[in-house]
Amino acid sequence: MLSNAIFPLLILFMIGLVFMSSRQRKKQQSQQESLQQSLAVGDVVVMTSGISGTIVDVDDERTIDVEIAPDVITTWLRAAVREKLVADLDAEHEALDADDRVLGESPVSTTESTPAVTTEQPEDARSTGSDGISSPRSS
Repeated sequence: MLSNAIFPLLILFMIGLVFMSSRQRKKQQSQQESLQQSLAVGDVVVMTSGISGTIVDVDDERTIDVEIAPDVITTWLRAAVREKLVADLDAEHEALDADDRVLGESPVSTTESTPAVTTEQPEDARSTGSDGISSPRSS
């Protein structure tokens, strides 16, 4: 009796997993398509191979030209773009600007310098410590 009820529940569970998996795959595919359509000149992108560069031409609907080093331009399929980094950098700059407005100044000051630390000690300080015990070097 119990085994008769478990089998239909397992079938329903498997159908539910397949349905949820297909929804997630469709969502990821639509995000990837919107990313590929939003590419513009000047965007910094990372390709599926791990190479990053700046987009210099997007005239073709299937390919983009990416500058991966100064004066080194390569042509890639739009589908090879894994992620766009410009939006991430803009968000970081906006967050830093918001912090500057709250604090009134930049959190890192470029005008401050670290004072130099001197490690030289007088001769008599080398032979005995502050508690009067002589160091091994004093012999």
